[in-house]
Amino acid sequence: MKKYVALFLAIAVIICSTVAFAEIPKTGGTRSSNYFQSYGMSISAIGNGKLRLTFSCTSVGIANQLGVATYQVQRKNSSGNWEDITGLLAGSTSTNTIAHSFSKIFTGVAGETYRVKCTFMCTKNNSTEFKNYTSGQKKAT
Repeated sequence: MKKYVALFLAIAVIICSTVAFAEIPKTGGTRSSNYFQSYGMSISAIGNGKLRLTFSCTSVGIANQLGVATYQVQRKNSSGNWEDITGLLAGSTSTNTIAHSFSKIFTGVAGETYRVKCTFMCTKNNSTEFKNYTSGQKKAT
């Protein structure tokens, strides 16, 4: 009888452990993609209210088209909310590549805080995947 109870408890522990591990959410890192290896952008203050916006992405294998479809610059207002100040701007893409990067200079106002929202795109085998990305914030100097 003790043998059956021990076996039952061992199976119960294995089943409960498996269910617990299956419920653990992914944290940090990049989600799995058949298109993107990485994507992101950075903002740096270069003086006189100007910011350098640098976008970069890499694909899994050679992409027919890779880069940034659109982006928009936002400014933090006095209420702490983000407001769009540029509208959607055309990004930059390359063809038949595994990596693409480009930079833009944005002229803002010294002392104001900005961020960028953009949409990365990767086309492979007549199918396209889009990834939305929001940068960190940067104060223009």
